[in-house]
Amino acid sequence: MKSYSPFCSCSRRNQIQQSTSDFQVHEQQLNFNLSDHNIQRLQVDGDGNCLFYALAEGLLREMRKDPYNFGLYLQTFGVSVQSSLVSFAKTLRQICVTQWKLNEHYYSQFVDMQHISFSKEVKKFSKTGVSDSILGDIVPLTISNALNVRITIFTSVSNLPRIDIKPENLTSSLACRRVIYLAYNQYGAGHYDAAYPRL
Repeated sequence: MKSYSPFCSCSRRNQIQQSTSDFQVHEQQLNFNLSDHNIQRLQVDGDGNCLFYALAEGLLREMRKDPYNFGLYLQTFGVSVQSSLVSFAKTLRQICVTQWKLNEHYYSQFVDMQHISFSKEVKKFSKTGVSDSILGDIVPLTISNALNVRITIFTSVSNLPRIDIKPENLTSSLACRRVIYLAYNQYGAGHYDAAYPRL
């Protein structure tokens, strides 16, 4: 029979209160950073695919605004404005995996190859719902390069409120005019939501 210890439950309660408090601090900072740039957030599910859902939301929004140019351009990557968010997210994950395999020399420079196998991380990340990989950090750059779009990430960090990502090779001025906005709460494992400018 376990003995009762008031210190254990109190300690756990303090940890829960502390983590809730830390989460709220990040939420408040993220909301401030978004508001400061006149950006609003659209929440997406946090099931390990949130970054891809958020990217898909932004890309679908841009496709709806310009179905004949940008929409047709993205159809060459296997997505359409009729795509469901889940299938679009799966396609974006596959685009990343394909880019990493085709351009391992370039993308592996962002990974500590002495401690991590790039090919094993790519294989791991190819599964839906996997987000606990160092490769998650380079998804925005990979999508920016692959689809030739700019990505702006608003963070929950006070001294780094915004990160702008541009494609390495500007091959299409049409696509590069598009900006996909993301909102990132860095607390714990982190969570991405979609974002867009307020009208």
